[in-house]
Amino acid sequence: MLFRLIKAIVHYAAIAVSITLLLSYASSLVPPNRFWYLQLLGLAYPGLLIATVLLTILNFILKKRFIFSILILLIGVFTHAKYFGIDFKSPDLTSFSERELKVMSFNVRMFDAYKFITPELTDSRGEFMELFKNESVDILCIQEYVEDETNKNIISPEDIKRAGGYTHYVTTMTLEKKKMFLGQAIYSKYPIINAESIGDSSASIPSIYADIVKGKDTIRVYNFHLESIRFQKDEYSLFDKEVESSKTYSTRIKGLISKLKKAYPLRVKQAQVIIDHALTSPYPVIINGDLNDPPTSYAYSMMNKDFKDAFNEAKFGMSRTYAGKVPAGRIDYIFYNEGLAPTSFKTWKEKVISDHYPIIAEFRIRNKPQLKQ
Repeated sequence: MLFRLIKAIVHYAAIAVSITLLLSYASSLVPPNRFWYLQLLGLAYPGLLIATVLLTILNFILKKRFIFSILILLIGVFTHAKYFGIDFKSPDLTSFSERELKVMSFNVRMFDAYKFITPELTDSRGEFMELFKNESVDILCIQEYVEDETNKNIISPEDIKRAGGYTHYVTTMTLEKKKMFLGQAIYSKYPIINAESIGDSSASIPSIYADIVKGKDTIRVYNFHLESIRFQKDEYSLFDKEVESSKTYSTRIKGLISKLKKAYPLRVKQAQVIIDHALTSPYPVIINGDLNDPPTSYAYSMMNKDFKDAFNEAKFGMSRTYAGKVPAGRIDYIFYNEGLAPTSFKTWKEKVISDHYPIIAEFRIRNKPQLKQ
């Protein structure tokens, strides 16, 4: 009797979790302004996938029934590919230059100048300088970039240029308070011939692009930071026992859901502005930044429709770019278009020096067609 009850529970649990996993696939297809709750299921996708696989195995052992769950897993093959970095086609590099362009995207959280990171860094300034020097990327895109001459922990533009060997840089700077300026920045070892801010009134910090010339090639590089959920201690306390809150658990959950509901449509709107602008580019495009959404989100699917994700060049496996205690997963990306071919990708995890990990990709540029004499 007990064994029969266990088999029934496992069977129906497998069906219920599989259906929920199926609904999570739809988070990349349905705009959040129509049915935003699907975005929550998209966030839960990794847990739902693991639970479905485990229950499928258990259901097979107990009842030899697993076809329904297997079918749900197969339906989501493209979702799995996006999440785990599987590319079904190897790039053909015959029409691309041997010369490579190395790019880093990094949300530095104001260079940890205000000691956000735990355990506390003894020399946060030195850690960032060492990273920029050792990786020595050609183009460095920084989100939550800050300049403040009164704070010795904040790295100056001249120090960044010296550490990475950069000769040019552009920023979008917004005055926050007193003498601190916050924005995005692009540093380059090659000339920047044009740069502008892009965005709309809903973006607290506009995105930026720069046209960068390397030899005979010009590349348009975008750097963005889409709408944050704006966590405060009440939300952080849900994931970190060391953070205290005077509010009840249910009140904190309601507050978190309210912030998520507000942020999803804004990110979609901001992403569309970047996509529309990038599609008009006369040059090959690289789009770097903090999407604040996982690969199962609608905002990601918008980007991935017209631009490819360089992460798919990495080895198979789950990767997270958010280093904090909130289980956000992979929310930082480097996208590109047909004028480029990625040859490598990595998430730098040697140390935790921000609440994000830097991501690095290398590209080859498509050769320009030779004019017939």
